[in-house]
Amino acid sequence: MRGSKLLNFLAIAVITASISGCTKSDGGDSGDSGSNQGVDVQDTKDGFRTECGTVQGGKLYNPVDPKDGDRATARVIGPNLIAIKRNKRIEEFVKLHGIDVPGTMEQRNGSEALLEKLSAEGEVYFYQVDKTCSTTLDDGRIGIVGQIFSANGESFSEQLIKAGKADVGTDVCDGELIGPCYRALLEDSITPTPTPTPFPEFQGPSTPAGFILWKPVSDNDGRLAVHSVPFGTTVVVDDETGRNSGPGNGYGSLARFKKSGCSYGRNVRIELIMNDGSNFMFGDKPYATIPDGCSRWVVDTNGKAKPNKK
Repeated sequence: MRGSKLLNFLAIAVITASISGCTKSDGGDSGDSGSNQGVDVQDTKDGFRTECGTVQGGKLYNPVDPKDGDRATARVIGPNLIAIKRNKRIEEFVKLHGIDVPGTMEQRNGSEALLEKLSAEGEVYFYQVDKTCSTTLDDGRIGIVGQIFSANGESFSEQLIKAGKADVGTDVCDGELIGPCYRALLEDSITPTPTPTPFPEFQGPSTPAGFILWKPVSDNDGRLAVHSVPFGTTVVVDDETGRNSGPGNGYGSLARFKKSGCSYGRNVRIELIMNDGSNFMFGDKPYATIPDGCSRWVVDTNGKAKPNKK
């Protein structure tokens, strides 16, 4: 279930923190943060609170005090590279702590777009992991490692992870303090692929002539009847919704209408609403077209209609 892995991770963290006796940054009474398993988390009470915290000087803080961050302007260079200027100094190149560049070009472009949006909020807050920690960039220049928060207090790193626009790595600069929580956050950000609605196996003495069968005159009442293979569907014909009468003749659903098929004329639009509320896609369209409402037709899953003789 979405969110369960991070919640389980945080629950374990609360128990671990309670046993180990996490300390506050001001040296007061101990408390628990519930952010990282087996990690001593410094609770500053006020500031930027995130899911996983911020590493500084070999310790993990959550929240982190805005006063402890360096105000800076930010310029996005790449999907995990931001140029900052602190106190009008020269530009420094920042790699986000615990974050790796995502694998696909679409993700990389999405990362840069999200970082641009966060940077546009105004001056950022920069927290360097450790002044002795650096990284070598692809072009040979030396960069620094840390966390960046937007002017509104949003973590660049966690926003990327939650949006599925970053991979998670373990930095040499105390990366083990935050990496496990980031990995749990990344797993929770992945949206499960929906299971498609299964079509029924054809059973009984009748075999469906096609995915949809258009009968302009039903044997029951002389009005339009539309059979469809999936169970529990809703059929809409030119904005009129049919009444589902259940399975029949080898089909999963039968929709009945108040008038004959001929009453709808030519080039009739027909939609099939699945039992999960989504439109069935006939190729790239959410509808199929019946050429002549007066005749019998079968429609395949691509929306192609063929005449059907009784």
